[in-house]
Amino acid sequence: MLVSSYHYLEGPLIAMAALGVIILICRWVFSTDHRAAPAAPAPKVRPDYGLLEPISVVRTRDDAEMLREVLRGAGIRGSVTESDGAFAVLVFSRDAAAARDLVRSS
Repeated sequence: MLVSSYHYLEGPLIAMAALGVIILICRWVFSTDHRAAPAAPAPKVRPDYGLLEPISVVRTRDDAEMLREVLRGAGIRGSVTESDGAFAVLVFSRDAAAARDLVRSS
């Protein structure tokens, strides 16, 4: 039986080959060549409230609920929604002008 005297090199050669593959993968993953340029920020789009129109934007839900109660006392239906960290009071478009006048006078 012929025994090779180089069998002790098999382990280190396999380890070196695996390390080479890992280095190539890391170079590919962390290179900047294949990455896309950062996208431009999207323009601010006014939220779509359907048939409702915002008449006032306030900082707290309590303020928005108070305005909604003032509108309800005048016979104008309204609702409250959160929008960008603030709260918007919404009414139907046909009532928007009267609601704005009422809010200004309050």
